[in-house]
Amino acid sequence: RLQLDRTKMMWAGVVHQGLNMTSGNITELPQSTAATVPEADIRQSPVSKAIYGVITVLAVLQVLEAHPPSAWSGVVFLFGTTLAVAMVDAYSESIAIMLAQERGLTLGDLRAIRHEVAPVLIGAQAPTLILIASGFGLMSVERAISLAQVVAFLLLFSYGWRVGTLLHEHWLPGIASGLILVAIGAIAVGIKAAFH
Repeated sequence: RLQLDRTKMMWAGVVHQGLNMTSGNITELPQSTAATVPEADIRQSPVSKAIYGVITVLAVLQVLEAHPPSAWSGVVFLFGTTLAVAMVDAYSESIAIMLAQERGLTLGDLRAIRHEVAPVLIGAQAPTLILIASGFGLMSVERAISLAQVVAFLLLFSYGWRVGTLLHEHWLPGIASGLILVAIGAIAVGIKAAFH
């Protein structure tokens, strides 16, 4: 029942944003409609992008673990990969907007795209910070890579836990959701290791 009500509220938020999918026209609804949509529901979408970024980081860390680079090369490689993924995401978002609206991008569109892709880049940088610490000689590269993997798995668990508690408002589904994301990350790393 709670999930159904939240789904209705999220759809109300989509409609309020002015998307009329059947006619392609932009419509504006009364402001009272927006008041029925909790902020937590509106902000859930960036989580999926952040999860995607962390999974990407895990795959890169698996490669770095098999062939440890110098510390700063690892930083450049890890950050560069997430930057490239974010840029591809931004490009695909811009193409989607231009095709859907049959026009070029406006400044508002560019801001919306930046908002959409920022979690891919920002949400995955904690492991990069650990490699930076290795670059300053605080730990070995091998230890930094291992610690970065642990941090990435903790990030996955925290994202999953947060989504689970938002949807179910209870800690048990949150833990289950976090463990599911950790398992998905482990599968991705395991497949990469198996075919390396």
